[in-house]
Amino acid sequence: MFLRPLYRRQNGRRQAYWALVESYRTQRGPRQRTVAYLGQIDEADRLGVQQATEPRFASSQRRLFAESETPPRYVEIDRTRVRVENCRQFGGPWRALELVKKLGLDEFLKRALPPGKSTFPGR
Repeated sequence: MFLRPLYRRQNGRRQAYWALVESYRTQRGPRQRTVAYLGQIDEADRLGVQQATEPRFASSQRRLFAESETPPRYVEIDRTRVRVENCRQFGGPWRALELVKKLGLDEFLKRALPPGKSTFPGR
């Protein structure tokens, strides 16, 4: 996965909006699909998303929990002054889609539902 900038002009200025994109292979060659639109995010948020999407290997996890020679350092904080800012959720729909694929529900629905446009009653 990677971040892709999407540009549009607004009030004469070029604005960058960001999307989380996944690459995958098909019989016709490599393709890309948008997993989530993140909107306008600053550089710190982009770096955080990039780090979250980087593949993690078992060797790095082992080092994380390995016994160290130095004891851990603890810092006392005032929990009443801690807050979360600019929290973005983008993994829920993607995770649900992956679960549907893993359970095989996507293939079942393709077989069970006829292709075509669905109509919904108006208001």
